[in-house]
Amino acid sequence: MLVIKNTRWFLASILILLLMSCGQSPKEVSVDKAWVRTPLPSKTTTSAYVQFKNHTKDSIKLTSAESETIGAIEFHKSELKDGMHRMVELDSLEIPAKDTLTLEPGGLHLMLFRVQEVEEDEHVITFNTEGDHKFEATFEISDDEPE
Repeated sequence: MLVIKNTRWFLASILILLLMSCGQSPKEVSVDKAWVRTPLPSKTTTSAYVQFKNHTKDSIKLTSAESETIGAIEFHKSELKDGMHRMVELDSLEIPAKDTLTLEPGGLHLMLFRVQEVEEDEHVITFNTEGDHKFEATFEISDDEPE
């Protein structure tokens, strides 16, 4: 009888640990039209754009982004203030529940610093979300937005 009770506690503990360790499932966020603007000659700074689709009933907050081929990534928005265009760094981005967040030229975007040249014509970026979940997206390097 003692063995059965201990087995139940053990299985319940394992189930709780598995549920706690669940990360951002690829089905929760899908990525479309992910691209990095080709950096200008001899420059290592550029921008990236993407569409995130949130398939969950809760909003998802992106807290940071990182890549092995990019030195630093910041969330930015372009705005017109007093007749001047400027970029403002943001602490985070939020993908609304059951909705799409679009990063595009002239609006929200990723600023990429110390971008390395790569042979594959793409960069893989890892996005960190509130709650320490992560998901990856592959960004095509291009002069123009993909169709």
